Amino acid sequence: MAATTFPAAALLVAVGIILLMGVAPRRNFAYIPPSVAELVPKSAEMMERVAQVVDKVGDRLVTPQDASAMVDAGAMLIDVRTPMQIHSMTEDKSIEKAIIDPFDDWVKYKKPTNAIKYAYEFGRKIIVTCTAGPKSTLAWEFLKEHGIDAYVIKGGFSAWEEAGLPTHVNKFHGYDLK
Repeated sequence: MAATTFPAAALLVAVGIILLMGVAPRRNFAYIPPSVAELVPKSAEMMERVAQVVDKVGDRLVTPQDASAMVDAGAMLIDVRTPMQIHSMTEDKSIEKAIIDPFDDWVKYKKPTNAIKYAYEFGRKIIVTCTAGPKSTLAWEFLKEHGIDAYVIKGGFSAWEEAGLPTHVNKFHGYDLK
């Protein structure tokens, strides 16, 4: 009987040593994906969650000008709003070269899309944006939880447009806006 418990005890000791050495990341909290209410732009629930996350973004919060230079250098720029949010909040406009990949879908399927994963694995920087920053901050947190280092545009699309950087008007179909 002692022989069957030894491997389990040895495994626990090994895991403890790894944690003490700092090889494995320490988890001080269990990540909980955003709720449906936290995905609603400007909702009290979203803003409360963003307030808990925003300080963690640190140097991953970049100006629109820095983000533009990163995109020109090959970074993948992702607009995390739904087509309906783009339609209703910015009159169908988004950042030129941005891929529309709704954060709501990542949460629904419990993972970022394969395009993001592969782009990151092949060395491309990932930048997320939304209308003003809150939703992309939550998308940044989600990507970080999934092992993807990303950047957030400070002020989102609004700051990008205000800086005079290139935008374009999307042509959504009716089924995109449901």
